[in-house]
Amino acid sequence: MTEALPAPFKSGPGALAQALSAALVMACFLPVGRAEIDTRGAAIRLDLISEVRSIQPGKPFRVALRVHHEPGWHTYWRQPGIVGIPMALTWNLPEGFAAGPIQWPTPEKVKMGLLTAWGFRRDVLLLVEITPPRHLPADRVVTLRAKGAWMACSRTCHPGWGDFQLSLPVRDRSAPEWDPGHHPLFLKASEELPPGLEGWQATVRTDAEGKLRLRLHPSDPALAAPPESQWYFYAYTRHVHSDEPQPITLLPGGGIELTLSPFPIPEPVTDHLEGVIECSASLGPGEPHRFFVIRAPWQTPRLSPKAP
Repeated sequence: MTEALPAPFKSGPGALAQALSAALVMACFLPVGRAEIDTRGAAIRLDLISEVRSIQPGKPFRVALRVHHEPGWHTYWRQPGIVGIPMALTWNLPEGFAAGPIQWPTPEKVKMGLLTAWGFRRDVLLLVEITPPRHLPADRVVTLRAKGAWMACSRTCHPGWGDFQLSLPVRDRSAPEWDPGHHPLFLKASEELPPGLEGWQATVRTDAEGKLRLRLHPSDPALAAPPESQWYFYAYTRHVHSDEPQPITLLPGGGIELTLSPFPIPEPVTDHLEGVIECSASLGPGEPHRFFVIRAPWQTPRLSPKAP
């Protein structure tokens, strides 16, 4: 276990610039092995774990970056909002191996100073599917390597970098050889991956004030927005301001409309607004989920935010 911890970076203007500058300096001094960041006994711990104890030729399997947060600390989601830097993994795999993208669990609202961002206070597994080649000799050991980068924040923010590696034997088996200590963690983490929102139609438009109007309408007559339910939207792209309120309007027919403030410097125009919608109440009998992925087509051309 090794440390990868630069000097503290305070939140506020210029914090991200500081972090990126430090990254250039730190990149040449990364230790190999499991990485840990720790600040006076309270920060985060990270390690790379596998769901299986061995690799089957040609059979995809899952690994994960396990992130433990000490109380008062958080890291960032795939799109952290107006502040923060998301977790990132850059893989260095043996020939013929391929790594999928991070499968992001449901986010939380976190605070960086006085600003609301999107991230994690709870412990999470960032799942990644690895696909080995079909023709892989058995009885050999394969080492998976990845460079990780992250930002951990509490009252101060600390960018961190580290090298991770994981070695697994290759065995020609007919069924996966689950790791008994890790497999239950992966099953639980799978439950935190938001499903698609079935039975609802999502649309988004830009009004004359530059606000984004995100609407959800039930396409199933048996569905309706639960009374007194609270809704919140986490965008995949830099189109929505994370530090502004999201007022809710109930619509006839059981739908809702969220009024979203645009990101200060938005990304280029896209055909759809994608992200995760959170509802405080169940959307139907037997529906255990509270977070859902939605993809809302733009109904009108996106307008640039009004100048202050």
